[in-house]
Amino acid sequence: MTPSAGSREATEMDSFDSPVVNRVRSSGGVWELAGGQLLVPRVFGFCRGVRRALVMLDQAVRAHRGKGQRLFLLGQIIHNPWVNTYFGGQGVQILSAGEVEHLEKFIAPADCAIIPAFGVPLPVERRLRAIGCEIIDTSCVDVRRLWTWAEQAVAQGYAVLIFGRAQHDETVVTKSRLADIGGKYLVVGNLGQAELFADMILGQGPAAAFSEVFDAKATNADSLDPFIRLAQVSQTTMLYDETIELRDLLSRRFAQRFGGEAIEQHLLLQPTVCQATQARQAAGLELCRQGCDLVIVVGGFGSSNTRHLYEVARRYCPAYFVEDADAILSAHELQTIDLASSRPLTVKEYLPTRRPLRIGVLAGASTPEIVVGQVLEKLAMFLS
Repeated sequence: MTPSAGSREATEMDSFDSPVVNRVRSSGGVWELAGGQLLVPRVFGFCRGVRRALVMLDQAVRAHRGKGQRLFLLGQIIHNPWVNTYFGGQGVQILSAGEVEHLEKFIAPADCAIIPAFGVPLPVERRLRAIGCEIIDTSCVDVRRLWTWAEQAVAQGYAVLIFGRAQHDETVVTKSRLADIGGKYLVVGNLGQAELFADMILGQGPAAAFSEVFDAKATNADSLDPFIRLAQVSQTTMLYDETIELRDLLSRRFAQRFGGEAIEQHLLLQPTVCQATQARQAAGLELCRQGCDLVIVVGGFGSSNTRHLYEVARRYCPAYFVEDADAILSAHELQTIDLASSRPLTVKEYLPTRRPLRIGVLAGASTPEIVVGQVLEKLAMFLS
């Protein structure tokens, strides 16, 4: 009997699963211990797009094993160090950003190149096709939907405002695709920058200094002029509630500038935050609101959606962002990162001494359950 697609996928994802997580999930998301509880949200971990990308890469590894064909991954498959290290151990050669700039030195026609879940800039994709190698494209469906909508807006004469991190892989690719068709874009990374832009639209900000406020990483325009007709999208992993705040802000400013009846000629809105990101944010928020003494957020420091889970958690209680269980050194010390500077940071006495404790554990859409399980086991040692 031929295995079904679902059973094949389950087998291919076994390396990322955790019996500990399965047990906690089957117990209603609660691990009861003598010293308190470990809690997980109703939704966490791999989203559909991440799972699809990893299954495709795993299938490529299995298909090419023993055939002598080299596999090259153009950057990280997703923003999680455990996952990328795992595939490196499976023989996948992961090219750095600098190496991707010189593809032809590394990839030959007989090789196989894998495009990661974020996609790659169009010039890179064209060079891959010129090499003539096999190409496996794991680009996320939700990210592709964003590109399509933004490209259609450019075709209708709109410039594009991207709510996201200008140097995030997904946004870098979006910028590349818009520039390739002659579109103008501007990236704002937070609501403060969005407010500054909105003030410029209303004529209250330093519009004449547009290029001084927004650098070349954020925009390919040299003035505010193209953005008088504006289409707004969001990097798929942004906080959904902030995306809605941004939309409301833009709607108010454009209505003030052009009038309510004319606003549709000047402003198109499309949140583009993926449903999986929204679901994980909502579930994390729900858990935090139930009351926790501490929250540990697990995932790659480069993961945008995991960073946003951390931002949500610390609104409610002390919260710490770790990449894996090794970062939890003891009950008295853990290693994290200063997100502003990206420098390593050691935190002492992070764990309250009182008992019982309620400790929440959140995981980003790119965090494998095996890593979550290891974190749960480490924390359980301190509550036993």
